[in-house]
This record gives sequence, structure tokens and C-alpha cells, in this order.
Amino acid sequence: MHFSHIAGQDEIKKTLINSINNNQISHCYIFEGPKGMGKYDLALIFAQALLCKNKNDIPCNKCQDCLKINSENHPDLHVINIEETTIKREDIDELINSIYKKPYEANKKIYIIKEAQEMTPQAANTFLKTLEEPPKDSVIILLTTNSNLLLTTIVSRCQHIKLKNVSKETIKSHLMDNYDISEEIAELAAFYSKGILNKAINIVSGKDNLLKFREEIIKLFDKIINSDSEIIYDLENYFEEQKDNIDSIIEIMMTWVRDIMFIKNNMEELIINKDFKQLVKTHGESIKNNSNIIENLQQTSENIKSNVNYKLAVDNMLLRIQEEFR
Repeated sequence: MHFSHIAGQDEIKKTLINSINNNQISHCYIFEGPKGMGKYDLALIFAQALLCKNKNDIPCNKCQDCLKINSENHPDLHVINIEETTIKREDIDELINSIYKKPYEANKKIYIIKEAQEMTPQAANTFLKTLEEPPKDSVIILLTTNSNLLLTTIVSRCQHIKLKNVSKETIKSHLMDNYDISEEIAELAAFYSKGILNKAINIVSGKDNLLKFREEIIKLFDKIINSDSEIIYDLENYFEEQKDNIDSIIEIMMTWVRDIMFIKNNMEELIINKDFKQLVKTHGESIKNNSNIIENLQQTSENIKSNVNYKLAVDNMLLRIQEEFR
């Protein structure tokens, strides 16, 4: 493990490395960011740098401390809420019982609390007392998707580090360097990841079937615009079954229509779905010049979120899609 294994987050990595070099380690950190952003991996690498026998800002990955952290089997590394469920007062009581004991092997003890916002009020208040008189040989790292769900008094006593979305180019480069995939697939995964590296990794590794689903929706879109209005009723069962995925369906359709408009306006280099370039061109030849299909798709999404009748909203969406092609 190494800080370079975390794609992006350069400013944050620099801040953490400088804190080690200058011996200005906080007693408690908050790592905030969406799921899949790499908070836990960053926390582990930071813990490894703090416990490394070679006292370097870059973990050596050779000493016993580094090897044990790599296997998450170090006696001075404690991960709380491994199952990422509610954190009860009993869990914090165990942390407190441990935190005031001396480290077993290293000079510090590291506590990583996953989904820290899941602390019950009783657990949060108990944890706050620990922060009021923190032991000098312990570092606590709270991982959260939303620091607003933590007690403000807890936040005020921690160094707050907010992970930022990773650029598409950085994600693409990371995927190309670490996975045996084409540039085309790397671009698709980077686009659909929305700046979350682990989501991109799940896409290229197949844990997330988004690319397969995207292909299904593109073929469905082609079928819709090349059929008569009866197809709308034939698809009612499909869209009912896909009710939980309607946001993804609309997003894929919007991306597809944007590609069509890019092709139509001679901006082929900007399209996302390069593996379906010929079909994009075919659709570009039949879409109306003044199409407002993207606005209609956005409106459908908003209507569904506003609890408009789902079947009616989808039927209208499909009709409008057909109307935009001649």
C-alpha cells in the first residue's frame, strides 16, 4: 500500500504527508466523501505511514508493522463498525476501554470508525468525552458520507478532510495503468463513475453491470424509435420491473441523445458511446433538428421524483422520444 495507490486527492495526500513530516498529527480526523471514494483505503495507508518502523511519510511495505497492516492484522490497528451498521454505546465503550491502554507493538494506536454517522446519540455523546481528553498515543479516523450527521461538537474537535471527486482523466489513467482494458472501456467507466474511483473499478471488473445494462438500454432505445406506438404498451412490464433503475435508464438515454446531437453537429470526438458509433450516426440522421428530447427526459425524471403516476410518466416519455425522430 502506498499513497500513490489512491488516484487523485493530491492535496489531501500532501496534507497528510506533511503532518507526518512535521510531527503534527491530529488526535482525530474526519474523512468525508461518498461511498466508493476511497476513504477507508486512504485511512489504512495513513495508519500504515504512522506505524511504519522506518518512520517515513511513505510506508516501506517491508517492516513487520507495514506487513501486518497490509493484511489488516496489526494489534494496534482497530477497525470499528466493520459491518457498517448502527454504532451502539457498547461499541464505543469497547473503544474507550482499549484506547487508554498502551500500544502493543507500535508507538501509536490507530482507530478507524466506518460510517461514523451511524453512532446512536448515546454512542456519540460517550465518544465526545473521549475527544475532550484524547490520549497522546492514539489517532482516531472517522469515516463518513456526511459530516452534518455527526455532532457539531465532535466535528469541531477533529481535523476535517473532505475527499473530492476524481477527474475523469485521472480515473481513466488509473484504470489503464492497473487493468487490462481498452481505452474505450476506460473512458466509459470514468464517465459513468461520476468521479468515484471505486465505482469505476467495479464497472471494469464486472462487479457493477452498468456497461451491460447500458447496452441493453441503447438497443431498447433503437427499438423504440423504429417501432410504432404499440411498442409503448409492450414495454409496460419491462419498465415496471425496472422501476428501481429508472434514474439509470434516463441517464443512459440522455447520454445517448447527447452523443446523437454531437454527431449531428460534426463533433464526433466528444461522444461517449464510441463502441456504438455507427448506431449513433444512424440515429443522428433521423432525429429532428430542433429536438428537445433531453429536456423531456429531464422533465420525466423530475416528474417521477415528484410522485407523478409512474406508468403515465414513462408512457409519455416513450411517446415523446418517438415524436423526436422522423
